[in-house]
Amino acid sequence: MSMAGVGIGASAAGAGIGAIGSLFQGSAQSNMYKYQAGVAQVNATVAKQDAQYATQAGEVEAQNSGMRTRAEVGSTRAGMAAGNVDITSGSGARVIASETEIGQQNEATIRANAAKRAYGFDVKAAADTAQAGAYDVAASTSQTSGVLGAVSSVIGGAGNVAAKWAQYGQSFGSGGGSGQYNTGSSVDY
Repeated sequence: MSMAGVGIGASAAGAGIGAIGSLFQGSAQSNMYKYQAGVAQVNATVAKQDAQYATQAGEVEAQNSGMRTRAEVGSTRAGMAAGNVDITSGSGARVIASETEIGQQNEATIRANAAKRAYGFDVKAAADTAQAGAYDVAASTSQTSGVLGAVSSVIGGAGNVAAKWAQYGQSFGSGGGSGQYNTGSSVDY
């Protein structure tokens, strides 16, 4: 086999190997993005669970604060009653009202802080869900890119083989450019 033949064969083989490599690369990138999408989706699920937990924990904490406030108000009422202080009007009533109001504000603050924590987790869940979607798109795009790269390698390789074949034919007078093989001898029958 001549050097030209080797060059043609190498071009064809290179095109085939390039096509296979593009397919494998596209598939590998697609699998990586699918994995990352799965991780992001799990993170979103965990963040949603954390949001629910933050809300529930805040509600329990608020209820505990309310019980403490009721215990303090009860203790204040008992102390005032023992000292013969009127708790239905005047300063006694205002003290009890103030304790109750402060307790309600504490409960509202606890709930608001829990809602803020839950909101942060909800935002993270939304971001993770969006990231998972982006990874899914990237996975699809990578797969398509691999196929297009393979097709490009085959087309480019075919062009190289054709160019080398034409060059080979011109060098040896075989008329390779016409697509026909000419042996250079003419036989009349």
